[in-house]
Order: sequence, then structure tokens, then C-alpha cells
Amino acid sequence: MTNEDFYESAIRHWIGGCILDQSEEYDSAVCLYGFAAECALKMIMQRVNNNGNVRKYSHFGEALFQDITMMLSGDMVLAGMADPAWGLRLSSMHLPDILFRDHPERRYFKDHVYSKADAGECRAAAEHLIRETASLCLDGYI
Repeated sequence: MTNEDFYESAIRHWIGGCILDQSEEYDSAVCLYGFAAECALKMIMQRVNNNGNVRKYSHFGEALFQDITMMLSGDMVLAGMADPAWGLRLSSMHLPDILFRDHPERRYFKDHVYSKADAGECRAAAEHLIRETASLCLDGYI
């Protein structure tokens, strides 16, 4: 039995990011929003990979981001062939570059690299992913 639950982790990291964001700790908030998005995407990738091993993506998100980007931008035909509604849902997701740029290495950056606007963009994107993941679960896709 595994203790991993990507959805619960996504929510926990998003809430932590919101708390830090409200405290004007934007660098730490951006980092946690990146982890929240990473966890939400890992849950989605579990479905795409038929509950395959998503741990291969580690925490760096680079391969995960590439695979998701491929699905979102270039391979919607493939996703739509499996399930048209699933393909349409994936195509509606927007992942701003800042959400994964330098993730997770940015946890070691100096202070004041990220602004309130950066944190807000990351918060909105991570929240959208978490909400979409919840909808996909409720609708039986995940």
C-alpha cells in the first residue's frame, strides 16, 4: 500500500502557497504552487498512463511538463480518439511558463525573485488544475 495521494498533495501545497502568498512571501508561494500543479498533473498522467508509474517524473516536472504539453498542444487527436470529452477537457488547460520554470530548483533561489503578480498567475493556474482534476474525478475520467 502506498501513502501517495497526488490530489491531496496538490490541495495541501496550494493551500500552503495561498497562506504564503497572503503573507507576501511570493518566492515560497510560487514554489508551492509549482508543487501543487505538479501533483495535479501527476494525477492526470496516472489516468493517461492507465495508472502507470508517474514517479519517473520525479519532482523536476520537465518530462511531465513535456508530456502534458505534447498532449495539450499537438496530440489532441490522440487524446480525443481515446475519449473525445477527455481530449476537450485537456485542451482547455493553460499552463503558464512561470509555473514550472526552474521548478523545483527555485526553492534555493535568493529572496525577491518573484512578484505578487507572479504568485497570482501561479496561484490561478494551480487552482485551475486542481479544480479540473476534481471535475475529471467526479466525471469518472480519473
